[in-house]
Amino acid sequence: MQILLTGATGHLGTHITNQAIKQNIENFSIGVRNINKVSDTWKQALEVRELDYFNQESMVTAFKNIDLVIFIPSIIHPSYNRLPEVENLVYAAKIANVNHIMFIGYYADQYNNPFHMSPYFGYAERLLASSGLNYTYVRMAMYMDPLVDYLPELAELGKLIYPVGDGKINYISRHDIAKGIIAILSNQNLLGQRYLLSGHTYSMTELASILSNVAGSKINYDPVSLDTFGKMYDEPKGFGPLLASMYKAASMGLLEQHSSDFEKLTGDQPETFEHFLQQNY
Repeated sequence: MQILLTGATGHLGTHITNQAIKQNIENFSIGVRNINKVSDTWKQALEVRELDYFNQESMVTAFKNIDLVIFIPSIIHPSYNRLPEVENLVYAAKIANVNHIMFIGYYADQYNNPFHMSPYFGYAERLLASSGLNYTYVRMAMYMDPLVDYLPELAELGKLIYPVGDGKINYISRHDIAKGIIAILSNQNLLGQRYLLSGHTYSMTELASILSNVAGSKINYDPVSLDTFGKMYDEPKGFGPLLASMYKAASMGLLEQHSSDFEKLTGDQPETFEHFLQQNY
């Protein structure tokens, strides 16, 4: 089976590519927009193809002789700006006779989820379902990883300010998400399913306690309002309200989702937040 991973030089794509090389996944190649970002180590280990999510013909060319495309969406916003990329994915897959698409989605995709990117993920899954293509849909919980860089700011502030209230959030590391994806690639019988790669669920009070232990200084949970949070982190313009809408979803209990898919796929337990931060902070 010939495999192509898109978005390979992004944060999650890097984890997947490194694990694919380490696990000797056969016939694994990557598709990127800027080949200059690909390391010499990767170029020696696998095939690199150039593609642009917003250029159909580049995707058709990159998908030639590929059986399975693993698609990682871009991070552009607002959500309607992303729609052409998934439409181009389906178009190119059909023209190039791709047999299967693995789409990497996000768990904030319920019909009543206020997260500004939720419409995109809802549309993407329904487009795949109606496309006639074979597909695997992998939803992932919230990344742990950004807290590593954010922790010094929180330690200086002395408080965790996420506007979540009594809501809880399920977190997983990018490394564990990649591990789950590699497990699927290692057994073709696992394709064609809908998965949720989740880790551990925390209240914000519990998360503040973990952050305090790792930072070595007291961090209390003291949330600001959604509007205040959006204004504090509105760089680039529009990103603050986007983040705030995600935490509104958490306050509604929509980001507590958990499944045992990771354990079933890998045979391991997902990493805890405290251990992850201790290893990476």
